[in-house]
This record gives sequence, structure tokens and C-alpha cells, in this order.
Amino acid sequence: MSEKSLLDFWTETSEKMINQLKLDQARWGNTWKHRLADGQEDRAFSRFRDYYDQFKHAGMPIPWEKVIGEAHICMVRKDHPEELEQ
Repeated sequence: MSEKSLLDFWTETSEKMINQLKLDQARWGNTWKHRLADGQEDRAFSRFRDYYDQFKHAGMPIPWEKVIGEAHICMVRKDHPEELEQ
């Protein structure tokens, strides 16, 4: 077994996440700004349940980059409310 830690894989993970965010930006633009941080936990977990249902019932792999992206949106909304449309 390797002595690597999770930090050793961070560059690989972040590159995948950045690529996904670029695809999402091209598709969705800044629509993430249209919702407030309030209620985002319910919205995020609803989306995660959708991914799980697709995995469980259709054999679709869970899109971990999108899961990370959703978490990133939640963190930015929480940490930078000034970026959100009021």
C-alpha cells in the first residue's frame, strides 16, 4: 500500500473540478448567483439524491466532479453573499 495522502491527489482532483466548472459555466453562466444561500442544503442534497437514484436504478456513475462543484457553489454562496443577486 502506498504512503500517499489525499493531498497527493489534490492537483488531479482540482484539475477535473476546474474542467467541470468550465463546462458548467458555458452551459449555465452565472445562474448560481440567482439563488441565496438560504435553503441551499436542501437543494444540494436533492441533487445528490438524483445522482444516487441514477446510479442505483440506471447504473450511471456518480458525477463526483459535479458533486464537488455543487459543494463549491454552496461554499461560495455562504462565504461571499455579496456576489449573489439580491
